[in-house]
Amino acid sequence: MSSPPFTAAPVGLPFDTAGFDRLKRPVWVFDDARKRKVYANPAAVELWGAARLAELLARDFSDQSASVRTRMEALRRRLDQGETVEDIWTFYPLGAPVRVSTTISAILLSDGRAAMLFEAAHADVEPEENRAVEALRHTPLLVATFDAQGRMLFDNPSHRAAFPGLTRFGEAFVERAEAERIWRRTLAEGAWTGSCRVRVGGRILWHSLVARRTPDPVTGEVSVLLSQADMTDEVEARLELADARAKAEEAMHSQEAFLANMSHELRTPLTSVLGFAGLLRDTSLNAVQARYLSRVEDAGRALMSTLNDVLDFSKLEAGGVELEARPFHLAQVLDQALGIVEVQAGAKDLTLRKTLDPTIPAWLMGDPERLRQILLNLLSNAVKFTAEGSVTLAARRLERAGAAAWVELSVTDTGVGVPEGKMDRVFERFTQADASVTRRFGGTGLGLPITKRLAEAMGGEVGVSSRLGAGSRFWCVLPFPVAEGEVGEAELAPQRTPAPTARVLVADDNAANRELVSVILEAAGCAVDVAADGAQAVAAVAAGDYDLVLMDVRMPVLDGVAATCAIRALPGEAARVPILALSANVLADQVEGYRVAGMNDHIAKPITPRDLLTKVAQWGGRARR
Repeated sequence: MSSPPFTAAPVGLPFDTAGFDRLKRPVWVFDDARKRKVYANPAAVELWGAARLAELLARDFSDQSASVRTRMEALRRRLDQGETVEDIWTFYPLGAPVRVSTTISAILLSDGRAAMLFEAAHADVEPEENRAVEALRHTPLLVATFDAQGRMLFDNPSHRAAFPGLTRFGEAFVERAEAERIWRRTLAEGAWTGSCRVRVGGRILWHSLVARRTPDPVTGEVSVLLSQADMTDEVEARLELADARAKAEEAMHSQEAFLANMSHELRTPLTSVLGFAGLLRDTSLNAVQARYLSRVEDAGRALMSTLNDVLDFSKLEAGGVELEARPFHLAQVLDQALGIVEVQAGAKDLTLRKTLDPTIPAWLMGDPERLRQILLNLLSNAVKFTAEGSVTLAARRLERAGAAAWVELSVTDTGVGVPEGKMDRVFERFTQADASVTRRFGGTGLGLPITKRLAEAMGGEVGVSSRLGAGSRFWCVLPFPVAEGEVGEAELAPQRTPAPTARVLVADDNAANRELVSVILEAAGCAVDVAADGAQAVAAVAAGDYDLVLMDVRMPVLDGVAATCAIRALPGEAARVPILALSANVLADQVEGYRVAGMNDHIAKPITPRDLLTKVAQWGGRARR
C-alpha cells in the first residue's frame, strides 16, 4: 500500500497542527538556525512544489544569497522585538518565482530554539503582470533569471527544454571564459548584448544573448535576466556569404592576375611587331611590300584594340577606373579623335566632318583621355559599319540647370544601321546587333559597353537612334565644369623632342625591344646604352652618368622594381636619375606600384615613337635641373 501524500507533523511544535492542516492558505514553520522547514500544511507543500511533506522537510535552504541572508537577519531582529511582520516575498520553488503576501510570527520549538511561523497568501497580481507571465510561459524566446552568484532562480519552458538540468549561468557555453566575461560585464555595466556558441542537445549552436542586471522587485536583490534565441541559421548564412565573398575576391584576384599576365605576354611581342613595322615603313618599299606591311600593321593594331577593350572593360566592371579632373581644350580632343580614325576612314573614301557649337566654353574640366576614348569608340564603330558616305562628329551645348556645361557629343554615320528591336542590346557586353555582323565586321562587342560605363562614371548617359540601312546616330551627354581663369597655350603646344645630348639607359631582357627603343632614340639624337637585366642596369647607373633610365619591369636576375630600389639607394646624384617603367603591365594598381617603388613615370607597351619621344623629352636631363 502506498504512503499517504502527507505525513504527520514532527514532534516539538507549540501548537496542534490539525487546524493548520485544514487551512487552504499555506502555513509553514521555518527553523532559521538549521535553514530547514520543520512543518508545512498541505497548501504550503503544494506552494513549494513538493510531492510530499517529507520531501519539503528534507530540503536544505542554507544556499541563500547575501541579500536574502541580510533580509532574514533584519526579520529576525524584528521578531525578537515581539513584532508580527507583514511583508511580501518572492520565493523560487523549484526555480519558478512565486510572489506571496506573508504574516510572520516568532515561535519557540519544544527544544527552546527560535523559529518563524509563516502564514501566506498569493499577492495580488495586476492583469498586466498576468499577461506578461503568460507571454513568458509561451514565448519561444529562452528566458532565465540568475542571482548575483550565478545560480539560476527561474527559467521559462523554452529555456528549460533547451537546457534541462542547467543550474548556473554559463554551464551551456562552449567557452566558459566567455561566459565569465559576459557575467562580469553585465554586473559591472548593467547590460550585455551579443552572440556566443552554446551546447544544446549535443549540438553546438549560435545564440543571440541579451543579459541585463535587474533588482528583485521586492527584495531589491541583484539578479540577471537573460534572454536568448537561436541564430545559427543566420550566422551560417553570414559565414556562407563571407565565404562566397572571399571566393569571389579570390576569383577577381585570379582574373586580375590572368589579365595582367595576358597583357604582358601580348604587349611585349606587339611592341616589336608594331615598332619594327613602323621603322620598316620609313625604308624603301615597293607597292607589294607596302601593302603587306599595311596588313601587318592593321592586324597588330586590331590585336592591340582587342586587348585594350578587354582590360578597360575589366577595370570598369571592377570599379577600378579613376577619372582625372584637369583643364582640357574640347576642340583639340575632338580633332585628336578624328585624326586617329582618319586613316581608316580614308581607306574607305569616307568623309569625316566636325561641327562644334560656339556656345560651348573652349576650356572645360574633366578627363580628356577618357573623353577621347569615348569619342574613339563611337568614331571607330561608325567607320567600321559604314561602307560609303560620311561620319560626322558633333558637339552641342544643352540647356540644363547647374554650373556645369552639359555637352552632347554625337557621331552620325551613313552605315548599315541597327534593327529597331535590337537597339537596346548594342550597349550590352560582348553583344552586337546580329551574329552575322560579328562575322562580317569582327570586334569584341566591348566598345559600346565601355563607352556606356565610362559615360556613367563621368555622370552622363548614352543612347542611339538608327534606321536599318540608313545609318545610325550614337550620342553621349556629359557634364563638364567650366575651367576657371585663362588657361595658357602650353596645353596646345606641339610635342617636344628630346635634346640630342640626352644620355639614356635602356634596360630590357627582350633583345628585340632593346633594339627597337635604341633605334628610335638614336634617330632622335640620344646617346643610348643597354642592359639585359636589372643587375646590369644598377651597375651601369652606378658607373655612368645618365639623364634617364627606361626600365622594363619583368627581367631576370633582378626585376625592374628591385633594380629601381637599388638605384634609389645609391650614393650621390646617381640615386636621383629619372626612371620610367617601360612595361607591358598597364593595370592601374601595377602602375601605382611602380611609382611607390621610386619610378617617376610609365610608358606602356607596345610603345609608339611619339609616346616614347614625348616621355624622354619630358624627363630627360631633369636630374641636373
